Amino acid sequence: MDTTPRLQLPYIAPQQAQKQVTYNEAMRLLDLLVQPAVLSRSLGTPPAEPAEGDSYVIATGAGGAWSGHDQQFATWIDGGWSFRTATPGWLCFVVDASEIAVLTPGGWTSFATNGGSSIASFGINAGADLYNRLTVAAGGSLFNHDGGGHRMTLNKATPGDTGSIVLQTGFSGRAEFGLAGDDDFHVKLSPDGGTWLEALVIGGNDGRVHIPQGQLVFPQIPHPAADPRTLDDYEEGSWTPGIAFGGAAAGVGYGAATAGRFTKVGRLCVASGTVVLTSKGSSTGAAAISGLPHAALAGDVAATASIGWTGGMTGISGAVAGLLSGGEDQLVLHQISGGATTALTDAAFGDSSEIRFSVCYDAG
Repeated sequence: MDTTPRLQLPYIAPQQAQKQVTYNEAMRLLDLLVQPAVLSRSLGTPPAEPAEGDSYVIATGAGGAWSGHDQQFATWIDGGWSFRTATPGWLCFVVDASEIAVLTPGGWTSFATNGGSSIASFGINAGADLYNRLTVAAGGSLFNHDGGGHRMTLNKATPGDTGSIVLQTGFSGRAEFGLAGDDDFHVKLSPDGGTWLEALVIGGNDGRVHIPQGQLVFPQIPHPAADPRTLDDYEEGSWTPGIAFGGAAAGVGYGAATAGRFTKVGRLCVASGTVVLTSKGSSTGAAAISGLPHAALAGDVAATASIGWTGGMTGISGAVAGLLSGGEDQLVLHQISGGATTALTDAAFGDSSEIRFSVCYDAG
């Protein structure tokens, strides 16, 4: 073997004459290949007046004295060009582009374009480019503190630009949050990566929360909050009020207009309804409107119902009112006359009696 396997430096042969020639050639090659720096890698023909030691990486399609030496190192030494073939993985600094170039099987390519410690793109277990300059393919990423807190910053140029984080499935967007097109905080979601629904906007100037879709969904089963300033439930719907006498409703029949609606915000429940009888049935005793959508909060604080309309009733000489006691789900009916309160019974009802009412109370 006459040369070294990697850098092709010449060996001095046994009993060789003029050993200094071989030695000096090896030193010249080391001067070229150790810490290599070239003036350019974009030239295909030699410069007109090279200086001693000027080096280049020859571009593809070279001509003139460089013809046939594409992608090789060329160095002007002792009045002529000295060529050297690199192998994949070699690095060199390119002065005119302020970049580090690396030789790949496909040719020389940029490794860093900004010079100094600024790397133009960096891929960890994945390919990076000049748009996605940092690419990471991994099971997780950890950004840890260095002696204190840790703050990640996304900076945009103007308010009309976007600084956001997009979450994808199969490289198709599904969620985005950040400053999307203005300086408000946006939360968006997409079922397909094309249609986007804005779920939440927090005003950058006033901190107010906006719900563009106009719907805030609470769970079927509430999770009561201990903090009285926390809204923990919302519900609205219909319910069917009934009439009970002495806690029973044997044979009671109802007309088609019998119906009720309610809205519950946190613990506050507002219910209204209409009861129209077609038969009062055979049960007797104290009268009550039954079946409220939520029972009242347990305790000794009772709520009262406003009976706005009655019809088909007998023996009524005063205003009709309903009383909802703690822990109960029915309005016990009374009449108020001359400052006295008297419980209503089945005797006040007929087969066509009608009551319209509303009640506001704390629900349990």
